[in-house]
Amino acid sequence: MLHFINAKYTVWLLAAVGLLAACRKEIDRKFTTDLAIDSRVVKLQANADTTRIIVYAEKDWQLQPAEETDWVNVQVASGHGKAYAVVAVTDNNGQLPRTATLVVKADGKTDTIRLQQLGLTPTLAINDATAQSIPNGGTFKTPITTNIPLAKMTVSYRYEPADQVDWVSQLKLENGYLYFKVDSNKSIVDRSAFLKLSYLDALGATTQDSIQIKQGLGISYKDAVLKDFSYVKQVLAAGTVQENIYIEGTVISDKGHPNMAKNLNNPANKHTLDKTENAIAVYVQSADGKSGLYFKTQTPGENIFNFNDHVKIWLKGTTLTRYMSPDRAIVSGVTVTHIIQKEAQGGVLQPREKYMSELTDADLYTYVKLKDVEISIPFGAFTNINEGYTARMDCYPTSIRDIHGNSMYMLTNLDVPYRRDGNAVPQGSGAITGILVTETLERYGGNIGKYAIRPMQRADIALQQDRSNGFSKVLVEWSRYRNEYAATPTATANPLTPDLGQGKITKSGTAPFDFTANGLYTTTDYNGLIQEPTTVKGAVANGGWGAKNWWSTADNRGQYWEIALSTAGITQPVSLQVEGNVDIGGPRNFVAEWSDSNDDAAVWNTVANFTFEDVANYSNTLLTQVAGYKALNFQFPQAASGLANLYIRLRAADNTAGSTTSDRGAVIDNTKSCRLVHLSVKCNK
Repeated sequence: MLHFINAKYTVWLLAAVGLLAACRKEIDRKFTTDLAIDSRVVKLQANADTTRIIVYAEKDWQLQPAEETDWVNVQVASGHGKAYAVVAVTDNNGQLPRTATLVVKADGKTDTIRLQQLGLTPTLAINDATAQSIPNGGTFKTPITTNIPLAKMTVSYRYEPADQVDWVSQLKLENGYLYFKVDSNKSIVDRSAFLKLSYLDALGATTQDSIQIKQGLGISYKDAVLKDFSYVKQVLAAGTVQENIYIEGTVISDKGHPNMAKNLNNPANKHTLDKTENAIAVYVQSADGKSGLYFKTQTPGENIFNFNDHVKIWLKGTTLTRYMSPDRAIVSGVTVTHIIQKEAQGGVLQPREKYMSELTDADLYTYVKLKDVEISIPFGAFTNINEGYTARMDCYPTSIRDIHGNSMYMLTNLDVPYRRDGNAVPQGSGAITGILVTETLERYGGNIGKYAIRPMQRADIALQQDRSNGFSKVLVEWSRYRNEYAATPTATANPLTPDLGQGKITKSGTAPFDFTANGLYTTTDYNGLIQEPTTVKGAVANGGWGAKNWWSTADNRGQYWEIALSTAGITQPVSLQVEGNVDIGGPRNFVAEWSDSNDDAAVWNTVANFTFEDVANYSNTLLTQVAGYKALNFQFPQAASGLANLYIRLRAADNTAGSTTSDRGAVIDNTKSCRLVHLSVKCNK
């Protein structure tokens, strides 16, 4: 019986298997295809990569790019039945996303695969919402931030009124600007053009921005009289200009450039900046380049002036302000209506070459090249500041000096792209080209000298990279606190042993080897190059040294840093470079002096009076506090050369100090420090 049941079960099981097999054949027959793929879109990362794509086919199949491309390599391009195609792509970091079409063929059938590779995130931002054109038209530009070539963008226009069309043309992207040409307005109405740029990337995302271009009707300037620059600077009445006059010259500034002028802190919130001043600054020089005027447009949008434009500017209705010491003039309230003519000039605008000693007030707001100059303290970046304060301050003054011993400051706004890009400043000498200006910087003591220079490009700072290719010879130099000698200091190997040359630094009243919190101690400098992995916000932990106790109450006099060295055999004048700051409550006013002895009978000769500024307090940053250090250069008289012993003192000149509310008005607190991060003495080779 049991056998019968098993046999019956076996027959039933075989029948069931046969039925399932029949169903399977039916299913396979139903879903079998001549060609299929597992994905129609394959997305890869930006790095070089390889991907496998499953191809389903009854017979042989082949895969290849629809168009020839240099970034797609089909490593396995054919197969039979269900199999893998293998495709490799090259690295796309630093490039926009891209796409390619792969075509698969089998038995007369065709299918496609969209291969996408990530890359840069597309950016497109036109800085100006509105651009103004003068009635006479011309070539204009607006700052733009984009990594998309213009050829890859879709450009569209909308004109108002609708019958005024095609008067904007010749778009071009170059050096961070969008250029466009505007025809002269010969109609009888004001008009606008809405220019839209858009980009559809390989991933299907659209990036876009737009700008409105306005052009008004002209007014008659036929009775306006041409006047030279000397008339405006010396004869024309200050205040609102009533005379129907204009000037003609060459623009040496550039719309949208970040290094045109000093921006101001917002009155309502001193911890933020208003960057309008830079946006409205225009400098125009006479045809011979020997005289210049500073113009301020009424709004940033009306600053349509490009470097090397030839312009005629109508002055009636503007405001003239005249200044003394140095003599200069600023014309403000300039609108598009005041621009009679604006034409781009061909060729290269050449600066006038001068030594610092040859500069005069007439050179202000002109394009000059300073000859035989170097950076006084050639370390770090062009802006050696604590980067945590970049939203609160705008400009860093780099001390520069020339072969004749003169010095001034090179000004760099913090929006300048090369100011701290991981590259060290050049250490040799050469030339620096830029706009000659006069400015005050409260964070560096207010008065930073009669003249300063604002370069426009990194190439304008044409200095040799190596120190050996400079005019200076370093006699002695300190640029760090030498931690390696701190544990067991000796006379020849201690934390203030020079990096170069022979010499000593001491603090009055402090034992030579008292490297403690109450004596000499290590402190932070901010001349790191940012990209170095050992720095934080440019900080170098042992970049300098400091000391306390700067006022002697016993004899009511200031204490001093003293530098001792020999200038024997030196026939050239020597100079001192110093970089420092003080705590809030530390000494503000100093005097640099020298002598050939340092005993009680020594006669000290004054070289210069100067200030060290209070270091910035983050919770309450005053506009007079420095987020780094102040750099200075002092030229010594010939008598300081050729001495067996030269002593230089940086002495607290009086008991004045700053407070949490002002840069002066308090007295020195002896628990507060003065810090130095560089000292050097040089002469010409």
